[in-house]
Amino acid sequence: MKKIMFILTVTIFVVGCSENNIKKQKFLGAKGNPKTIKETIYEAFEKFGEVIEGDVDEVIRYEFDKNGNIQKLTHYNDEGDIVFSESYVFEDGECVETKSYQKYNNIVSTSRLKNRTSKNETWERETSDGKITTSYSEYDKFTTTIITKDSENNIVSKQENTIDNKGNLVEIKVYKEEKVVYWYKTKFDDNSQEIERKMLVSYDEGVFTYKYDSFDKKGNWIKRFEYKDGEIKSLTIREIEY
Repeated sequence: MKKIMFILTVTIFVVGCSENNIKKQKFLGAKGNPKTIKETIYEAFEKFGEVIEGDVDEVIRYEFDKNGNIQKLTHYNDEGDIVFSESYVFEDGECVETKSYQKYNNIVSTSRLKNRTSKNETWERETSDGKITTSYSEYDKFTTTIITKDSENNIVSKQENTIDNKGNLVEIKVYKEEKVVYWYKTKFDDNSQEIERKMLVSYDEGVFTYKYDSFDKKGNWIKRFEYKDGEIKSLTIREIEY
């Protein structure tokens, strides 16, 4: 669970409020304008050539508005407890506020948009322990660079998000004190389904590949296998409400 929380922390602007990402990937790229998507991730192993479903590892639930924006993201652990949640406020189709909770440090935070132009954004984040940070985002057609500073104007972190021409997030790189602390690259098929993720710097480094086994009537996947370095790692079952 520590790995999951670190990923959520460093990619906080990607899911809900990335100017480059959310406009192009409505409903997370799903067809049919879903109201919610619930992903249950199981541990998995192979036996006699078949993938066997193990215990629940985590559950992720997305809630959307009618425009395809994510209104709420919630992560649950294997016991059903909320370990991370984030809600988003939109005005005129633009994200202007996020509120998040992380169980591992019991921190509640609120991020508010302070300024937005065609090429940059400024966000201020205040946490329940009194800390305030400011994030400055600059973006071109495919890359967003996010620099976060503390209240004394010291750089806390730098993050680079890169998308392709379909809005798929193909690379994330995070720096702290000029050192890369988190980095991955991804590949997608023609339907914008992730098929490979190379974790270059992370808690769990390696090459992850994805195989999609089942689809619903809308054409959205509902069963996916994840492999790490060629060995089965997990099985994800999706429940989609339209």
